[in-house]
Amino acid sequence: MLEYFKKIIKRVYSNYNVQTVLYPLGFIIGIVLLFFIFLFIFTRHGQSYPVPSFSGLKHNEVVKLAKKYKLRVEVTDSVYILTRKPGTVVEQIPAAGVKVKQNRRVLLTINARNPKKVEMPNIVGVTLRQAKGILDQQGLIVGNLVFVPDIAVNNILEQKFRGKPLEPGTMIPKGSRVDLVLGRGMQNEKGGLPLLIGLNQSESRSRLIDASLNLGQVKYDETIKDYKDSLNAMVYSQYPAYSEESNSISFGARVDIWLTLNESRIPKIKAELGLDSSYVKIDTTKIDDIVE
Repeated sequence: MLEYFKKIIKRVYSNYNVQTVLYPLGFIIGIVLLFFIFLFIFTRHGQSYPVPSFSGLKHNEVVKLAKKYKLRVEVTDSVYILTRKPGTVVEQIPAAGVKVKQNRRVLLTINARNPKKVEMPNIVGVTLRQAKGILDQQGLIVGNLVFVPDIAVNNILEQKFRGKPLEPGTMIPKGSRVDLVLGRGMQNEKGGLPLLIGLNQSESRSRLIDASLNLGQVKYDETIKDYKDSLNAMVYSQYPAYSEESNSISFGARVDIWLTLNESRIPKIKAELGLDSSYVKIDTTKIDDIVE
């Protein structure tokens, strides 16, 4: 039977008309196969690798790491962050961990070496809330709050930079923190302690300033890996802890916060304490038990 089929195939293949069809068809199929093989190799189909983290690295370290992973890097923007080392990477696109193919371009934002300078305004005599708005317009940040006995409660008595008095009109780096000396009244006035649970670090600091308080220690859990993570992290505990029954605190006091990217830590507290979405009522003893 096998010999019979071989004879038929040989007879058909030796036919001139069949050959005129098969040869061009075979040539076309061969070209198509070669094209797909080339495309597969050129695009490295199915071969992608996670982008490494360039956060905090200097230029020479970035180049070395990019070469190792066969990536192209390009600096597209710069910012000035007082707490980060000049010349280091503060942000990247794509983010670390995203899978890409080799030779992919990674866009970097670095911390400027020579920040732009702005003129220090005169905020002596205005309220803390007004001073915060004025500094924000100038690209400056409210730094440490120091309260001294004075009848002008929450009014600015002195403005300082790096521990020294700062005269209006002085040029200082944009993004700098300006420390403020304020009046606390003659009887050690107190204010309310704000609730920070669920806020990020920037929001927490802003709310504390509005309450005439300072941000104390900032602690991160194991979910925080880099600077970007720290920006997105949320507060899951604070000390002193918030309580509706007793939330009076001295002006200028420091409030410590603990942050996480694990959102389940916040709903866990919410569920165990029977809170609504605004986290209005918190029993401090229960929070301490959960955090521990």
